[in-house]
Amino acid sequence: MCYKMSKGFRHIIAEGRTVAIMLLCVIATCWLSSCSDSDQQEEEEVLPDSSYAPSRTVMVYMAAENDLSGAAAVDIREMIAGMKDMTPYAHDRLVIFLDDVSLPRIYVLDRNVKAFSLSELNPVKTYTDELNSASASVLSDFVDYVQTYYPADSYGLVMWSHASGWIPSTYSGDTSLSSDTRRRAFGLDNGKNSATRIPGNQMDIADMACALEEKGGVDFILFDACMMQCVENAYELRNAARYIVASPAEIPGPGAYYTTMVRAMFKKDAYADEMVNAYYAQYCNQGNPYGIVISAVNTEHLPAYSAYMKELLAKHKDALFSLPYNSLLNYFRCEEWGFGSPDLFDMQGVMQQILDETEYESWLHEVSKVVNCKHAGYWYSDNEKGKVYINESQCCGLSMFVPRKIYDEYVTMNYNAAFAETGWAQYVWEFEQDKKDGGK
Repeated sequence: MCYKMSKGFRHIIAEGRTVAIMLLCVIATCWLSSCSDSDQQEEEEVLPDSSYAPSRTVMVYMAAENDLSGAAAVDIREMIAGMKDMTPYAHDRLVIFLDDVSLPRIYVLDRNVKAFSLSELNPVKTYTDELNSASASVLSDFVDYVQTYYPADSYGLVMWSHASGWIPSTYSGDTSLSSDTRRRAFGLDNGKNSATRIPGNQMDIADMACALEEKGGVDFILFDACMMQCVENAYELRNAARYIVASPAEIPGPGAYYTTMVRAMFKKDAYADEMVNAYYAQYCNQGNPYGIVISAVNTEHLPAYSAYMKELLAKHKDALFSLPYNSLLNYFRCEEWGFGSPDLFDMQGVMQQILDETEYESWLHEVSKVVNCKHAGYWYSDNEKGKVYINESQCCGLSMFVPRKIYDEYVTMNYNAAFAETGWAQYVWEFEQDKKDGGK
């Protein structure tokens, strides 16, 4: 038997059906949303292999208010490509401080970066005033900013600019100089907002070390800058960084290739060795017009090594001052290249000359604890306008200063006196006597 529904009843049923459909839609939406959240959660958990650090912030400090301004943009493009290539963990970041021909600013790169070049990036901070990026206080403020807004379980630091090892600044306009022999080596800020390499401020290595120590130090410092892998700097920075990756020689204009270097910097273990290998890889081809000497220093072993070297140098002082300087591996030939730096002798070449066979084998064992990894073959010298080939039997990838009389007699800057102010000289050398008896 059929019953004809009244119009009112049909309306009630229709409304009920509508409500039911709406409820079903809400349930489906919630279910889909839950699936979406789950999928998103799963996507976030699709991580790099376990060889990568799960929480690392790498700070990149680019003092580019000089003729490297254009190169900074190139390297940042490589960093962007590197972050995309490695698919880092969600909390892994590159935080870049850039002081070039514009106002200083800070950029952040993570796994979600969409840009392809510097011009497409939006800074997270733009300073309203000019800064002296060769000031350790500016570096300290940057590190503080990163630790506040981008905290991580571990930190790395790239120091990117011009540099000259441990030697003093020759820039008379550097108002932060406290004496004629103040040690200033890293960075160049010309204070002109120009892409020219004119005299400018430089950062004191001891001040740099203090700034980093006060912030708790970093796991590594990569110096993408010339001549920074010297024992004087390593000793000064021994409490500021566990590893120092740098070159004792000049580095070519292109510097590190960050597309592959970024991957190495975020490795959980053996990252220093990975960085050395990545830096060298682009220059190891003999067809490359440039070359590189690059090494990693483990600063944990520096206190014991310094005590060991103190005994060795005291024992062989006379031999040190009668070295056949012209036959040593030298990363800056002072007399030939215009006294712009003292000679930068590789430690291995020096020790090879002054130690007997048994002592030398012992020294090789000790230095291998400090220099964990190195690559060398040749480097490109701007002073030579070409390649300088290396006798690898003389090369450990770490340079040292040896006092010479010529630094007192023939140059405006007294490198002997400047060296006496370094922590390494004060601990390892009996410098006052050395300065009097110094070799020719």
